[in-house]
Amino acid sequence: MLRIGIVGSDNSHALAYATLLNVERVAGDDARAVAIWGQDPEHTRNVAFKGGIETIVTDPSEMLGKVDAVFVEDRHGDLHAEHALPFLEQGLPVFIDKPLAISLADMGRLIAAANASGSFLTSFSSLRTDATTDAIAAQAASIGQIRVAHVAGPCDFESVYGGPFFYATHAVEIALGLIGDDLVTVSAARSGKNVVVTAVWADETIAAIAYLSDAKYHFGATLYGTDGVASGEILANHDGYRTAIGIILDGMTSGARPFTDEQMVRPVAAVHAIQQSLAIGGGPVEVAPLIDQAFSTA
Repeated sequence: MLRIGIVGSDNSHALAYATLLNVERVAGDDARAVAIWGQDPEHTRNVAFKGGIETIVTDPSEMLGKVDAVFVEDRHGDLHAEHALPFLEQGLPVFIDKPLAISLADMGRLIAAANASGSFLTSFSSLRTDATTDAIAAQAASIGQIRVAHVAGPCDFESVYGGPFFYATHAVEIALGLIGDDLVTVSAARSGKNVVVTAVWADETIAAIAYLSDAKYHFGATLYGTDGVASGEILANHDGYRTAIGIILDGMTSGARPFTDEQMVRPVAAVHAIQQSLAIGGGPVEVAPLIDQAFSTA
């Protein structure tokens, strides 16, 4: 049995994944969440109770030697490297919930540690692999070459959990999954609390990524191709976590990463580019140099 430790009880995903493993038993006897740590003791006890987790630790390091794999679920991405590195350095497989990290240097350190020890490391938004996203991709197979797109998702650019990095990668990952990885530039404009990003790909596909702050919570995408249109709402729900945990466990068992190092870094680098664009009044910012900067520390 794969004994999984959950680091970071504050994220709702911690309970979602614990429920799938221990209550719904989606992996049967092959995997179970056996330990959890969180900053808020009362909330951590509540998650442990509801998720059937037997052991609560007072420090993540107490899990070393007691777990075979780790899910890092902290809401604030600045905690991810601190909490994941000890396990990666010991060769344990690690899933880091989005974002991989906030700082480019932290992403480089995580990737370097995983590559040095041979650990399995993955990080992604469950919306990238969700069935409702896949349904739009299936429609897109018959619309010819995608030329224009619109992707929408909620994001609070003043979030206490790292500003836009807490939620902005969701919409970026949806766009990358549907359009492709070769994102070149982003330009961002803000009105009130809402932000709209113009993203341009190497093949000249252009997309508007709308970040909804004081608008209704919604994820969705529309793709305009040379021969048709693909569109749909993307649902953030338990089914998405069920798909994601299957991908994570398959990777932890086989050692095969579902996403490359660049695919994990690119969404966060894009959010850095969005912030830089806002800071310079909306001008275009290239994403590739920021990816290179992350890897310069790897």
